[in-house]
Amino acid sequence: MKKHLPPHMCAMCVLAMAVLLAGAAQAQTATINLASNQQTIDGFGFSTAWTPAMTSAQGNVLFGTGSGQLGFSLLRIRIDPNESWGNEPSNSATAHSHGAKVLGTPWTPPASMKNNNSTICGDLLSSQYGAYASHLNRAVTAINLDFVSFQNEPDFCPNPGYESSNPTPAEIETWMANNAPTVGKPIVMPEAVNFNDSYSDPTLNNGTAASHVTYVAGHFYGGGNTVQQNALNHGKHVWETEHYINGTDIGTAMTVAKEVSDAMNNQFSAYFWWWIMPNDAASFIEGTTVDLRGYMLGQFAHWVRPGKVRCSTTYNPHSNIYVTAYHNNGVVVVALNTGTSAVNQTFTFQNASGITTLTPFRTSSSQHMAQLSAATVSNNTFTYSLPAQSVTTFVQFP
Repeated sequence: MKKHLPPHMCAMCVLAMAVLLAGAAQAQTATINLASNQQTIDGFGFSTAWTPAMTSAQGNVLFGTGSGQLGFSLLRIRIDPNESWGNEPSNSATAHSHGAKVLGTPWTPPASMKNNNSTICGDLLSSQYGAYASHLNRAVTAINLDFVSFQNEPDFCPNPGYESSNPTPAEIETWMANNAPTVGKPIVMPEAVNFNDSYSDPTLNNGTAASHVTYVAGHFYGGGNTVQQNALNHGKHVWETEHYINGTDIGTAMTVAKEVSDAMNNQFSAYFWWWIMPNDAASFIEGTTVDLRGYMLGQFAHWVRPGKVRCSTTYNPHSNIYVTAYHNNGVVVVALNTGTSAVNQTFTFQNASGITTLTPFRTSSSQHMAQLSAATVSNNTFTYSLPAQSVTTFVQFP
């Protein structure tokens, strides 16, 4: 026998279904709250460690902010243990000529300062802490550095060997507390392989040592793309300073874009690609020819400039759609579609005024930071088609 619900129960079911459907529809709108500030952006960069000097033409493509140029605002260089600075002063000068800033990273202290008298693995002698700080200070002057790292990957001894050093977290804490100010520039640490918190927490939890650190950094090899809460609790900007993904196809490029987008959503203030070594699979540029990974990085670097502030968004409003947004001197919205079908995505601004038009730029399998037809914003809302496997950056020019 069929059982019938009482009329009031049917009405309740209909109401519940309506609420669920309304919630599902709302979830598919990317809501951007300009009054909900997150991290301030320091920029996007790459490394020239061990690479040839950048040419003027490369510098224009890499750091320029003209049409089709990538717009990087940070450079990471190598501090040579023997103070043979090589091409890095030239690379630093090229970056500075475009308004970019330069991070110097040592892969090892000088061999004479270490317990194994080698530039491979080993550890900085405590008796040489002051001398090492002076060594880094000389690099600041010789290369013209804006930031200095204490050590690349202190948690990794490579095999086969290359320049490296393995201080303990406690030793890093001691050096930060007693010697870091001698360097004379903002300090970056610890650049662990996968943001191993055990290498940064002792320093952060020591008031004196923490006061000598400006940026808490790490790499994404094997993990680390998560909210670094202890660093944020101590008021530090969080930087990802080295990672790469091999492959030049659109799928790999979208993986790169998703990694950067996730990092921004996880409150990172900077993202650095590994290097631009010619004829190396990790490089996104050969001469002045950029591959899809480089253009995906440019979708962020070119328009999400230093000083922009990320604001809260519905990060994943629709299956395969990921959205981050930034403001301060104009609004920027970066939208990824990692899926295999186009999506008509609706965006709504909260606590906004005066946004009437946004200029979209897109990278896909066939487009390279290409300018598209304008998006008209009406009542703080607009809808735009996001093709499969693409990144679209919407820009409000101030």
